[in-house]
Amino acid sequence: MTDSLSAQPHARLFALPAPERYTHFLTQAQSQRQVWTLHSDAGFVSFSDEDGTPCFPFWSSAEQAQALAEEDWSDCRPEPLALTDFMERWLPGLERDERLVSVCPAPDGSGMVVDPRSLLDDLHDEASQLDSNA
Repeated sequence: MTDSLSAQPHARLFALPAPERYTHFLTQAQSQRQVWTLHSDAGFVSFSDEDGTPCFPFWSSAEQAQALAEEDWSDCRPEPLALTDFMERWLPGLERDERLVSVCPAPDGSGMVVDPRSLLDDLHDEASQLDSNA
């Protein structure tokens, strides 16, 4: 019998190494023109890295975000953010507040944690590559 979860695209994505999920996130964010996070009545979710720095998670689809809406985040729902807002407001604000970004964290806790400036630069680079290929 096949595990139904493994047949779902987000499960296959979560099985990839974190750097590959990061690259997928960059591509999907540009093509979909949005990213996803989790939100509850208390606000947007975050967690602390091993140094105690707040990290805010983002995914490239609602299904990926929903897969993490369990346990401490069971009251959360996927929330889309327009890529323009993410790049012009969210990432600069997170950088200013000395927060980090977790890109496509998986249910097993793996994921890439990066500073917002690096992610913003990588998103701009991805946009430039897409423009040059068009």
